Amino acid sequence: MFSLLGATLLLATPALPQDEIILVSGKVLRVQRVISETYGEVRYKTTGGAEGSKGSHLVARVDHNLGLTPLDDFAQAIDLMEAGDFRIAIQVFNDVLDDSKVMKETGRYSWVKQHTLFRQAGCMASLADHEGVAITVDRLLAEIPNTFFFAPALMMKADAHVMAGNTSDALEVLKVLSRAVETEGLPERWARESELGSLLLDSAVSGKEKERKLQQLVEKNLESFPTVSSRARVEIGNAMVADNRHGDAERFFRLIIQDGQATDNTLAAAYSGLGDCSYHRGLQKEDVESARPDFEEALLSHLRVVTLYKSAVHRVPRSMFYAGMALHRMNTESSRKQARRLASRLNLDFPRSSWAARIKTELNLR
Repeated sequence: MFSLLGATLLLATPALPQDEIILVSGKVLRVQRVISETYGEVRYKTTGGAEGSKGSHLVARVDHNLGLTPLDDFAQAIDLMEAGDFRIAIQVFNDVLDDSKVMKETGRYSWVKQHTLFRQAGCMASLADHEGVAITVDRLLAEIPNTFFFAPALMMKADAHVMAGNTSDALEVLKVLSRAVETEGLPERWARESELGSLLLDSAVSGKEKERKLQQLVEKNLESFPTVSSRARVEIGNAMVADNRHGDAERFFRLIIQDGQATDNTLAAAYSGLGDCSYHRGLQKEDVESARPDFEEALLSHLRVVTLYKSAVHRVPRSMFYAGMALHRMNTESSRKQARRLASRLNLDFPRSSWAARIKTELNLR
C-alpha cells in the first residue's frame, strides 16, 4: 500500500497508512495500524503516532494490510472466498488457525483469529452448511468472547437456523443477542437489530400489519440507528414486491441506495429488490421485445449483488438465479447461452443451495 514519490520525499514523510476502518457512514479512516477490535470499540494508531478509537456500532468493516509474509495463507483464503472457492478457503483458513506464530493472542496478529473464524463461518453459510455455521460461531464466541464480530456472528447463526427451517432456534439466538446488550454492554444497535429480526420471523404478523410495524421501526431508528432503519425499509420494499406494488417498491429501494446510510448487506438487499421489480415487470409484458429492457435492468441489478456484495452470502445465489432467469427470458441465442453458463457457475459455487437446484429445473439442465 506504499507509493514511492522520490527518495527524498520518502525519507521525509512517515509511513503511509496500512489499515483501513470503514465506517457505517461510508467514510474510510486510513490508519497506521488497528490495535484492537472488540464489540465495544475499535482502537487504532494514526499516522502521526497518536491513538484513537471508534465505537464498534459506528464501524462497518476493518480491512488489515495483508502484505506481510506471515499473512500469506490468510490473504490466499480471502482471495479464494472472493473467487467463490469456499471449500478450499475453509481448508486454508484451517492452516491459518494452525499457524502458532500468527495465532498468538497478543501482538501484531492478534486480530487474525477472529477474522479467520468469522470468515470461515461465512464460507460455510455460502455452502449451506448451516450446522457448520452454528458450530464455528459458537467457537468464535467461546474463544474470543469480546470479538468485534460478536453481534454479526450471532446474526449469521440466526440466518443459518432460518435457512435450515429452524425458526424457533433463530428466535432464541436473537434473544441471546438482545440480552447481551444488557449483560455484556453491546451497543444498543444490536437490540434494535434483534427486534427487527424477531418481527420478520413472527408468523403471527403478516400483510399490512407487518408493513405497519416495519414502518414503526423505520421511524424509531431513523435518527440514532440509520442502518437498522434502512434494513427495515428494505423489508417494507420486499412486502410491496410481494403485494405486486412494483413501482412503489422500486422508488423505496432507490431511496435506500441514495441515502448512503445502509450496510453492504442492506445495499445488496436493495439492489436485489430493484432486480425483482424489473424482473416481475418484464413477466407482465405481453411480448419478449417489450419485456427485454426490463429483464436487462433485472440482470444488471442482480449482477451488482453477485459482483459487489459477495459478503451478503445468503443473497448471492438468489441473485445468480434471477440474473440467469433474466438472461434466459431475453430469449436470444447469446443470452440463453450466458444463462446456462451462469447456471453452471451457480451450481459450482453453491451446490447445496436451493437456488442451484431450481435453476437446473427452470432451464431443463441435468
